[in-house]
Amino acid sequence: MSMIAAFYGGKSILITGATGFLGKVLMEKLFRTSPDLKVIYVLVRPKAGQTLQQRVFQILDSK
Repeated sequence: MSMIAAFYGGKSILITGATGFLGKVLMEKLFRTSPDLKVIYVLVRPKAGQTLQQRVFQILDSK
């Protein structure tokens, strides 16, 4: 078990700025290395021309 997985195991995390580059990288790293995370909360604001739902789907669909 990695140090990251051990530290975040069973914890909840709030991520702000999740639609930006670093937010996406952080989420990917947490999903990949910390399977025992309790929950990840993502704070997303609407942007001109896009609803909250569209931005969240865009994050989840990015590769």
